[in-house]
Amino acid sequence: MNEEENTTPEFNIKETSRNGLVGLANLGNTCYMNAALQCMLHTRDLTHYFRQLKYIDEINENNPIGSKGKLVKSYAKFI
Repeated sequence: MNEEENTTPEFNIKETSRNGLVGLANLGNTCYMNAALQCMLHTRDLTHYFRQLKYIDEINENNPIGSKGKLVKSYAKFI
């Protein structure tokens, strides 16, 4: 099997990669946040949505009780 056949085409993740199994550094009180982020990252459709930059047109920076798009932009940068 060559290198191209050994990858997931949608995300180009090698089958031999750890696929997120290394986790995130825990700062002592962030374990629940880390668990939530890991779940979100492994939700294929959501990750695809962000990696394809489809979220950009849907950011609502004018919502007076929102984060002005900072949260969604940070998550996209994280991915």
